[in-house]
Amino acid sequence: MNLKELKEIFRLVEKTDFSEVEIVQADFRIRIDRNHKPISGVAYAPPATYSSPSRVSLEEDKVEEAARQSQKLVDEKSSYVTSPFVGTFYRTPSPDSEPYISVGQQVKKGQVLCIVEAMKLMNEIEAEVDGKVVEIYPETGKAVEFGEKLFRIEVG
Repeated sequence: MNLKELKEIFRLVEKTDFSEVEIVQADFRIRIDRNHKPISGVAYAPPATYSSPSRVSLEEDKVEEAARQSQKLVDEKSSYVTSPFVGTFYRTPSPDSEPYISVGQQVKKGQVLCIVEAMKLMNEIEAEVDGKVVEIYPETGKAVEFGEKLFRIEVG
């Protein structure tokens, strides 16, 4: 499990009312217990220079809301190309070839963007919209998961 997946788990747990969550995989185990009491009975007061928790919480809420609004604007103008299956991502048709596309390049609907190799089959992934490539997420030769974002295309 990577850091990105862990952060997503923490975000999901924060949005629920679960008090305890445990995830077990083959070689990984994580347990989140919101109601865990400290072992020692010693209580520490925060230094006087810190903001009160309610003020910090309000500021964090404002920052999170601004981030959500910003992401909403990006999502309204953008189309994301995701991996249709688990495989290996390649930006080029062969190791000595130029990439299919680059950041900043205009693409047309149906244009090949990359290849995802799955079970020894090379699958061409095509653009679903006309637009400009703004982000390419995975590096060539890296494993990608089903539904993982490959590209962000600014529609238009």
